[in-house]
Amino acid sequence: MMLERQRRMLLRHGFVFLFIAPCLGLAIMLLPNPRAWLAAHVTAFLTAFILTTVGLVWRELRLTDGQRRALLTSGLTAAYVGLAGNIFGAIAALPGPASSPGVSPPMPQAAILLALLAIIIPATFTSFGLVLFGLRGEPAPVTSAAAS
Repeated sequence: MMLERQRRMLLRHGFVFLFIAPCLGLAIMLLPNPRAWLAAHVTAFLTAFILTTVGLVWRELRLTDGQRRALLTSGLTAAYVGLAGNIFGAIAALPGPASSPGVSPPMPQAAILLALLAIIIPATFTSFGLVLFGLRGEPAPVTSAAAS
């Protein structure tokens, strides 16, 4: 039962991001710094794709309950903190390495962004690593209790 609840939660959050992404598309037209809003818009679509994909393979993962909780926590943390980082970068008009190469961001805003990245990067690697680890070997045998 918990397995199915977690799976539905991942799918629900994926569709939350699928709703947020077009809203960020409106920000491209309406707010200053359209390049940063475009990055947030595209990233939200990719996050929706990742969360729903993990939700769809959730039953196939060979993970313990603790590993599943760690995957859920790290995946959702990476998704929402990443969204917050993208929105913060767009609002604060932080220069990016691709959009403004060689330009140093102002320190107070850069410190906030670096703090967010210190959360996003390990959480992303943890969640992706657990998905890859859970997809190892043969699929787990289906029992009559798991099938119903």
